Amino acid sequence: MKKVLYSCILVAFTLLFSSCHKIEPTKTIITAVNESKVPLANVKITIHAQSTQGTPANGNLSDSGVTNGSGEVAFDFSGIYRDGQAGVAVLDIKGEIVIGGVEYEGFSYVQLEAGVTKSATVIIRKKVVDTP
Repeated sequence: MKKVLYSCILVAFTLLFSSCHKIEPTKTIITAVNESKVPLANVKITIHAQSTQGTPANGNLSDSGVTNGSGEVAFDFSGIYRDGQAGVAVLDIKGEIVIGGVEYEGFSYVQLEAGVTKSATVIIRKKVVDTP
C-alpha cells in the first residue's frame, strides 16, 4: 500500500512541476483605412524592423502582405521570439495603393510583444510628391 501511495505522490509531483510552458503566438494585425476611417482592401502593407536583440539569427525583419476585404492583414512573428527575451521588435509600417492612377500611402508603427497579438492602423492618404 505504501508503494502505491509513494508512486501516486511521485507522479503527482512530476506532473505538477513539469508542466509544459506554452508560448502564445506573437502576431500583429494591421488595418488600412482611408481618412474617413473606412477599411480599404488590396492595400500593400510592408513592414520592416530591426530586432531588439540585434543578433544575426533575428537580423532584419521584413515582410509584406495585402489587406483583405475588411482592410486587415496579419503577420505572425512567433518564430523569432526566444524564451526569456525582453522584447521582440518595433515595426515600421507602410501602406500603398493606386486607385484610378492616383498613388496613396500611409505610415505607422507597432511594438511587438512576445505572446501577444498587437494591432495597428494605417491611415491611407493621397501621396504627396515632392517637386524639385
